[in-house]
Amino acid sequence: MNLVERAHAHAVRLGRDRVGGEELLLAILDDGVGYALPGALGISRDVLVWQLEKAPASDVAAGTESGFAVTAEVREVLRHDGFLEMLAALSSAGGGVTRVLGEHGVTEEQVREAYARIWAPLLDKNAVWGTPASPARGPADPPPEIDLLSDQIAEHRRRKEAAVDAQEYAQAAIVRDAEKEVVRLRSRLIREWAGTVDPVDLAEAVVSLREQVARLQELRD
Repeated sequence: MNLVERAHAHAVRLGRDRVGGEELLLAILDDGVGYALPGALGISRDVLVWQLEKAPASDVAAGTESGFAVTAEVREVLRHDGFLEMLAALSSAGGGVTRVLGEHGVTEEQVREAYARIWAPLLDKNAVWGTPASPARGPADPPPEIDLLSDQIAEHRRRKEAAVDAQEYAQAAIVRDAEKEVVRLRSRLIREWAGTVDPVDLAEAVVSLREQVARLQELRD
């Protein structure tokens, strides 16, 4: 599913007949860098999603994109090239997204800074997977992007279960498909990373983990 298709799925879930800025940002928050964006901005992701879902519907449809009715705001945002430029345009377009982000004191400049912070470790040409990215990470620790994908999978599963509980089976299927894509991506990254890990470092990490588990069992008993 492309971005507009995911945004349309959010619109349908919310009972709206067109894609507005709020639905577009909800789609952006679903995956990848967008998923990490609220944290980088110092905002609770759950709070931001709740605010976007409860925000009044945007203007009526002003055209179509990918066959779906969209507002003038969304049509303008989609004219920008690249994820960052679309995100920056959405944050400063003056619609519901701007109002919601404004409640948290977020500006377009802060959105750009947050985006740069998220991507910085991934764009560092000197970084080598399997080596410590900071003193807090050990040589057998997975790269941060794998941790990020694991967080995404957990969130997809939470949303899928919530949709099933609410008997919103179409939405549950959409979330399930998104989860499968993230699982496949994480599996590929894990395989690539595994080839760079020193077996001795990995063995030491396993031994350390077993010791920690044993201590926790002793405390529980």
